Amino acid sequence: MLCEKCGKNSANTHLKQVINGNVQEMHLCSECAEEMGYGIFSGFNTFNDLMPSISNFLGGLFTQTMPQQAINSPKKCSFCGSSFEEIAQDARVGCANCYSEFYKQLLPSIQRIHGKTRHIGKIPASASNHLKLRHELDDLKQKLNEAVAAQDYENAAKIRDKIKEIEGQVNE
Repeated sequence: MLCEKCGKNSANTHLKQVINGNVQEMHLCSECAEEMGYGIFSGFNTFNDLMPSISNFLGGLFTQTMPQQAINSPKKCSFCGSSFEEIAQDARVGCANCYSEFYKQLLPSIQRIHGKTRHIGKIPASASNHLKLRHELDDLKQKLNEAVAAQDYENAAKIRDKIKEIEGQVNE
């Protein structure tokens, strides 16, 4: 993408401004961004200039929780060819398939860094109904466990019935 101001250089500074719900975006080269007073970006030209320090920090978090045999594993991702050693050093996963291939090795680091290994939050409106039902089912199972622990058996029975109803819809 070319700079929107000069039209010559590659745009490497992307500005987004939201005022009263109106979104304005500008894509500028570093020279034009500096001329326009966005000098905060003049210390580096691209995000890659920041990556070595970020990778060193995150790589340290990964290698602190990794067993040495997991880091030295010769296994490579069948899709992108990344090894687990490369992932641990760069603190970057090669592709989405790496999460499946290196699940056991990544799990301790993900738990340590994020605290949880399951997505907690909103589900996109475009998500399938099946995904929404699975998410609701997981929440109900958690509530069922809490109700049983609190010995609230009447509420637990209602939640159990709701779980059976949703499981019927999911299995259809």
